[in-house]
Amino acid sequence: MRGMLFVSFGTSHEDTRVKTIDAIQAKVRAAFPDCTPYSAWTSGMIIKKVAAERGEHHDTLDGVDDLIVSTTCLMHGAEMAKIEKAVIPWAAERNIPTEIAEPLLNSPGDQAAVARAIADEFAGLGADDAVLLMGHGSPTGGNEVYRQVQEAFHAQGNDRFFVATVEGEPTFDDVWPLVQASGAARVHLAPLMIVAGDHAKNDLAGEDDDSWASRVAACGLEAVPVLKGLGEYAGIQQLVCDHVEQALMMREVALRG
Repeated sequence: MRGMLFVSFGTSHEDTRVKTIDAIQAKVRAAFPDCTPYSAWTSGMIIKKVAAERGEHHDTLDGVDDLIVSTTCLMHGAEMAKIEKAVIPWAAERNIPTEIAEPLLNSPGDQAAVARAIADEFAGLGADDAVLLMGHGSPTGGNEVYRQVQEAFHAQGNDRFFVATVEGEPTFDDVWPLVQASGAARVHLAPLMIVAGDHAKNDLAGEDDDSWASRVAACGLEAVPVLKGLGEYAGIQQLVCDHVEQALMMREVALRG
């Protein structure tokens, strides 16, 4: 039996989970009906929280003898490393052939595809508008991917799209001068994250003085928070499926020897 393990960080915010994680998982399941579906989260804190609050638990991989792992990771950071650390030894101990799909921003082509998917969501912007995206940032490195995504936007002619992070680099302070130099009067603030959870609701759109929305407004520009996780975007959902397809192709090549 070939199993399809769908892995995400998880979230305790049901409103965004239904529209992002659950929506992507449904898309993957529909695209690959021959695989038996399973799901898992990487955040131990969130797993414990939803178990305590809602009695929610997650799958075990009983009966699987061939495994494809799909993730909503954006980059090869801490969460991707956690998945690999858990899956690879588990599969090796049981002699289960396994392929882990690459994260969404793995290659320049992926970065360009993500940039196009996001730009499509903001297709109606006017001459006074800019978009500032909040990435998470990684303590283990790999933050250059955020600059690469911004470069992908600009290479596509979307030169008023900017990317900063909340817990990495580049920071808001690094990118803000570029936003101001663009001449925009209105800044749309959106998460470059699969879900619109705590960071989006508080660090990006919150009422505290240090939120991005407050900082933009303090500079005299109109702040327009967009609480929509990447998982809601049709183009991002399709990209996850494309990465699963690539993993399946790699799996078939390996099986044929």
